[in-house]
Amino acid sequence: MCVGFGGAALESFAPDHFRAAAELLAARHRRDLASEPSLSPSFGDPDTCGSLLVQAWEEGARGAVALEGNTVVGYLLARSGDGLRGRHCWTQPQDAACSLGAGPVIMQQLYAHLSGQWLVDGCLHHYTVTPASDLSLWLMLGFAHEQVHAIMALSGTARPTVPPPGVRSARPEDIDALEPLLGLVNAAHAAPPVFAFTDQPMWDILRSGHLELLGDPTVAYWVSENPDGIDGFTVMRPVPDDEASLMKPRGSVELLLAASAPQARGRGVGRRLAEHAWADAVSRGFRTCVTDWRAANPLSSVFWPRRGFRPHAYRLHRILDPRLLTPEHVPGLPPESGTSGRR
Repeated sequence: MCVGFGGAALESFAPDHFRAAAELLAARHRRDLASEPSLSPSFGDPDTCGSLLVQAWEEGARGAVALEGNTVVGYLLARSGDGLRGRHCWTQPQDAACSLGAGPVIMQQLYAHLSGQWLVDGCLHHYTVTPASDLSLWLMLGFAHEQVHAIMALSGTARPTVPPPGVRSARPEDIDALEPLLGLVNAAHAAPPVFAFTDQPMWDILRSGHLELLGDPTVAYWVSENPDGIDGFTVMRPVPDDEASLMKPRGSVELLLAASAPQARGRGVGRRLAEHAWADAVSRGFRTCVTDWRAANPLSSVFWPRRGFRPHAYRLHRILDPRLLTPEHVPGLPPESGTSGRR
């Protein structure tokens, strides 16, 4: 199907668009590399990006392309789902790109073309994970910040490190002493101003999940302790090869979890843990560290950038008014009608 839309022709994304879309994605990543050289250079290759798009298609991502003449100038894909987030659709970093000259107009056209059907399908929650270079395209469409993805180049010499006083490697038998701290991350997400819903199963698996990390020889689980007990932890996990992506370079290490007891904050616990964890990662051959945090979390949003993390991508979220699914809703005129107004 081909639809004329504001000067561009839109048609359903199909496998014969893989190459053209891969060229757009690779070009965008090369621009991202210019501003964030810690990202993986491999995705500047259209062949590598083509593999990402084939995988996206096999995972069920569907969407549309925008054409000017016979040239693909943009594409947008999404994957639908149900669950804790309600009925929703996701656009991953590889699922959307447009040419540098096309800019916001093309993405607006693609989103307008596709999102009506998403609504018909009952998808009120729209998510996208976008590189910082395309952030403005999505903010113009009514999306808002939810998660920050950040990266940092690790520096130092690859030699064994000695933990600072009060910091040591944790063991599975520390799980009982860690118990009061295990729910701190969930609690921070549930509290104002984040207000992220966390269901009971997420609380129920905390102990078993941390025990798994404590028993994994590839994971570096560091704790801080004082005479009263453990007052903080930082968990570093090598990024598995099958998780390497546009956002997580192959061979990087991920700051997976970190928390300090409320009474220990402001005393340098988090800083000492983080600095030692990074020095240890360098000694094990890692040169890049990635992490992410909730954009509305006031502690994380200050602490991690001050430690050197640079935001390079964002998860954004848009929630449609559920009244749009009721019989009382009268759909608006199509965008080409030229109507305007305020609500």
